[in-house]
Amino acid sequence: MDIKQTIKDLALKYGMDMCGVASVDRFAESPPGTHPEEILPGCKSVIVIGVRLLDGIIQANFRSFEDGMSQLKGLYGTYAYTILPNYELAYACYAVAQTLERATGEVAVPLSTGPMTNGKQISLRHAAVAAGLGEFSWMSIVLTPEFGPRNRFGAILTTAEIEADPMYSGVSLCNNCGICTKVCPTNAIGEYGSDDKHSCKVGEREFTYATVSMPRCYVAEHALRKEFGGKEDLIDNPDPTWDEVNEAMSKLPVSELGLQHADSWHCGRCLSYCPAGKWKQRFRDKNLSKGAGAVS
Repeated sequence: MDIKQTIKDLALKYGMDMCGVASVDRFAESPPGTHPEEILPGCKSVIVIGVRLLDGIIQANFRSFEDGMSQLKGLYGTYAYTILPNYELAYACYAVAQTLERATGEVAVPLSTGPMTNGKQISLRHAAVAAGLGEFSWMSIVLTPEFGPRNRFGAILTTAEIEADPMYSGVSLCNNCGICTKVCPTNAIGEYGSDDKHSCKVGEREFTYATVSMPRCYVAEHALRKEFGGKEDLIDNPDPTWDEVNEAMSKLPVSELGLQHADSWHCGRCLSYCPAGKWKQRFRDKNLSKGAGAVS
């Protein structure tokens, strides 16, 4: 049995769009507590699966951002952020892990995905890059050749030694256009070319991307202000600290929308408007979006 091909075929069967394998040595620079071997002693391979986000759901974001149809944001929350595709990824990860253990006798650990993640595990972004599925964008989200940043990923750690796929080495997927910085409503993404950046090493490759202010990001994605869909302004500081954000989060009522205790899907502008992944053909040419210039 060609276990690598079996795994890739199985991932496709379970609705995935991509599957890659990284050798554990590509995670040498992982922060303490997130190295695959700390989670699974003897881990030799990391399998990463990925699924595209529906173009139709991304366009719901455009209707919200461009046409004021905020009632459609729940579609993004359900089908692109909170529930699906994370359940789909979880089922696929579990199926791959079961197949691996049954076929090889080795150990396989499927990791949790998205808001369902309990505790800090490995970085799925770094794992996707290590497995050759794409590369980092300036906004720090992984871009894939076909779908740009509009993907979600899952991973399976295993003691099985599986031949690693080559890391992505094609034409750069990020053209440093600055659109992600422009559309961010809380100025959380540093300007391209500034010193506000971060470097990391995955395998033998070095990557540089913006230092994203997560407290600022939280203000928009968790709707801590009315302008982002919140019921009240819970934070005033345009450059909040984590303490201020945590205090504001503690004041959020339990969500009545049924997706999360505290909704975290109110933004997604950078992911939606990034031109990578055939954005023009998918959205502009079909009159689904006016483009980043339409967003203040």
